[in-house]
Amino acid sequence: MLPSSSLDLNDYTHKETSRLYDVAIKTIKKQLSKGKTFNEALHSLKPIDNALRTIIIDDFLKNIIVDQHFNRGRGLDDLALILDVSYEQLVLYREKIVDELDLHTGEQSPEVEELSNLTH
Repeated sequence: MLPSSSLDLNDYTHKETSRLYDVAIKTIKKQLSKGKTFNEALHSLKPIDNALRTIIIDDFLKNIIVDQHFNRGRGLDDLALILDVSYEQLVLYREKIVDELDLHTGEQSPEVEELSNLTH
């Protein structure tokens, strides 16, 4: 396991960080395609720094939500069942995505407005 001080985890151009990240993402995808749950796929990862592991998990779940939920219209409840991840966890990740988009655009997205209207 590489110590976190040896890698700048915010520098995706760092060759070793980038390689570890790419291998981990490919490993997760491969394990999921074999029918493994998300947590089982994570156990298949070779030991990596916990900080980088957190980034990989965060990115992977956000990317799968964007692809499957936003782009393809699959419900978060379906994703939760497929990945064997809690529905609540996926809702939190969806909210992170929307918040990040709002930061970049400086506007509140229609989905946030819609969710806000449902809570009032």
